[in-house]
Amino acid sequence: MNCSVSTGLFFSLVLASLFSNVSAGGIIFADLPLVPNYAKAHGILMGLAFVVVLPGGAILMRLLSLKGKTAVWVHVGIQLVGWVLMVSGLAMGVKVGKILDRLENNAHTILGTVVVALLLFQPLFGFLHHRRFMSTQKRGKLTLFHVWYGRILILLGMLNGGFGLKLAANSTGGNIAYGVVAGVIGATYVAVMVHFEVTGGIKMSSEGSPNRILLVVDVQRALIDPPNPVPGSTKILRNLEAVLARERAASPPTKVIWIRHGEEGDSEFTPNTASWEIVQTELFRIQENEVVVDKTRGDSFYKTSLASHIETAGFDPQSLQLVIMGLQSDFCVQATVRSARARYPSARVSLVHGAHGTYDDEETGRSAEEVSEQIERELKAEGVIIENID
Repeated sequence: MNCSVSTGLFFSLVLASLFSNVSAGGIIFADLPLVPNYAKAHGILMGLAFVVVLPGGAILMRLLSLKGKTAVWVHVGIQLVGWVLMVSGLAMGVKVGKILDRLENNAHTILGTVVVALLLFQPLFGFLHHRRFMSTQKRGKLTLFHVWYGRILILLGMLNGGFGLKLAANSTGGNIAYGVVAGVIGATYVAVMVHFEVTGGIKMSSEGSPNRILLVVDVQRALIDPPNPVPGSTKILRNLEAVLARERAASPPTKVIWIRHGEEGDSEFTPNTASWEIVQTELFRIQENEVVVDKTRGDSFYKTSLASHIETAGFDPQSLQLVIMGLQSDFCVQATVRSARARYPSARVSLVHGAHGTYDDEETGRSAEEVSEQIERELKAEGVIIENID
């Protein structure tokens, strides 16, 4: 009696292990009819992700004549679609692997799992890279890491598709079709990478944009020279020189517009006097192709020609980038920044940290530096980018 019960229990366990929906380390025979559909879905989703969408999004970022925020959001949108397809494809692949007991015993599933797991972090790396770039306006280590990390994993994903077809014993015609499509797109992807690296690397949308304009606000002798310079005027001037050099070195050079304040009733800013003049040093000097806009109010756009110099041929408000620096932080600088935001709501408006200044606030007892920092916090809360000098 005891023997028959033990034997019955044994066969019950065997049958349960064979026909249960939960893998016990072997093939799940009950789910074998589901394999063709799962495998087909896995192949289609992963093929779209690694052969079409992910490399396509990277190529479009380089080849399309999109500027500014548009290019960035197109790239983000396409890559996120590819990311979703990839994760969905992984889910289908795991289903097939569990049913056939092939999750950990072949190159395709191991490499595929590693590639997908690593790509799960790519949106985070992209966000960190973009935030850093928006702050510095330069390619950095995060940019290089994000770009090459993605490139290598996309190519490995394409290669792994071939391993998957071999594992599935796909038809010769199917293998050839995948090889041709993946080969053409892969070769195009590599060619684009090589071209942009050889010709100077990635040209990010905000570097060298014809719609990138630097506004130099009220850097006049009354505010820089004795007897009444703003606190830290020497350091501020050095920073202004550094930003000006950076923007002129862009490819193509950033357009520079100088703004000068004048008031007949103010002895320091009376037009055509020494104190009214814009400061000129060896490194901070108006060039022949640069314009000077005269104003009489804090807002540099108020009844001036500034807008006409910004909205020239080829002007695109969607890709416009206005970089602002100068004096004084709590008067003309902040007024000009806010006016620019209101006039061009889709533009990227930035204030350069360390390249603007003002006087101490005697009423509140705050230092000039504290006043400038407060202005930065307020403007940042309104959507203005606070960027660094380097």
